[in-house]
Amino acid sequence: MGNTWIIGVISLLAVSATWSLETAARSEHFHLGNNAILKCSNKTWSEMIYTIWKIQLGGIKCQISSSNDNQNLNTCNDGKAMLNTSRGESYLQIPGFSKRDEGIYHCESVYKAGSYASNIDVSLIAPPNVFAWLEWEGSRQVAVCLAEGGKPAASISWSENWNSTSTTTLNLDGFNKVESRLVLPEGIATGNLTCAVIHPSWEEVHMVTPGIVIPWRLVIISVGTISFIMAILGGLYFTRKHPCRISPKAPQSQDYVEEVEPYASYIQSANLIYNSSAELFT
Repeated sequence: MGNTWIIGVISLLAVSATWSLETAARSEHFHLGNNAILKCSNKTWSEMIYTIWKIQLGGIKCQISSSNDNQNLNTCNDGKAMLNTSRGESYLQIPGFSKRDEGIYHCESVYKAGSYASNIDVSLIAPPNVFAWLEWEGSRQVAVCLAEGGKPAASISWSENWNSTSTTTLNLDGFNKVESRLVLPEGIATGNLTCAVIHPSWEEVHMVTPGIVIPWRLVIISVGTISFIMAILGGLYFTRKHPCRISPKAPQSQDYVEEVEPYASYIQSANLIYNSSAELFT
């Protein structure tokens, strides 16, 4: 009895000495539309006992699990699946990654010599559209650099260390808008002025030179003036091609005169007869 207990304790201590429990936390970023691959650990399937993915996307929770006794489960029902590499390593595949796939992915892996658990913060990465221009702000000229539609937010800097301000706005669609405004000293040349935009989706820094933007009110005036001139030229061209010809006045119909003249003579005769009759009775 005593020997059996000692052997059990020794076995338990041996197992405890070789058993490991690892935990970790990390972040992963994936491009829009790409197939995303998440690995819980680098253990091969021959070493694994089971793997569970617990996924929380906003207020929605689902679970995907697989074990070496084929007790598999998938409650996500959105295309996510557990697959194996050619080496037998298990991974989670997210097809066509989009913003709705962002969230916390918790994985638990139990293998023959231990276990591993990790919380993975998974998010979308999207490059911004970059624009730069010069504009007037009252009596001073301002250079503007805009990085819009990026995720995460881009970083903007200028080639000159003048007075600049930057604002970052999170749009309703979850993408960021970063705008940097640089006040230019009076009379300064802007030919060599550039803004530098840095984003995790790019390997290199994007350099942009601000261009001159014509104010909208001048554009509207110019368009109106051009339209007016084109209308006048079009009218002159039409007049030249189709000159106005005045037709001579048609002579009055003689038949009408001949029909009216006998009727007038008849009225005149009737009046003479009436006058003569009146004198006889007076």
